[in-house]
Amino acid sequence: MIGRATAVALVAAGVVLTATALVLPWYSTVYAGGVEVVVRAWGTEVVNKPGDWPAGDLSPWYGVPVVVTVALLVAGVWVRQAALAGSAAQVGAVAVIAALLVSERGHAVEQQGDFALGFGLVFLVAGTLVALVGAVAVQREAA
Repeated sequence: MIGRATAVALVAAGVVLTATALVLPWYSTVYAGGVEVVVRAWGTEVVNKPGDWPAGDLSPWYGVPVVVTVALLVAGVWVRQAALAGSAAQVGAVAVIAALLVSERGHAVEQQGDFALGFGLVFLVAGTLVALVGAVAVQREAA
């Protein structure tokens, strides 16, 4: 069984990995014509955009649900249920983000473009899994 100190360390590691994910690109899509779209937690950057290429922000709010879950995870160090709620919410947030990424990948392939997975999503998934293990351990330790 995992001790409280280890459980808290896992939650903290999950928070750090998640925070790191928020500054890395989540994915990069190169559309036909050399246009590259890099999506981050806080907005979309279009590289090599031709004159009137119609590219708006896909969503500048991707990071908001993740930040809320991180706050719950941090609160979970002191309040058991918050850690569990935060990790469960983050699993949901990552599932939604993953669904959006799959959709965007389909759009890129449809446009005869290419698709690259960013390190941000990898860190986000790793942080979510580590935080979930820590949150469950905190809950069990208290029981």
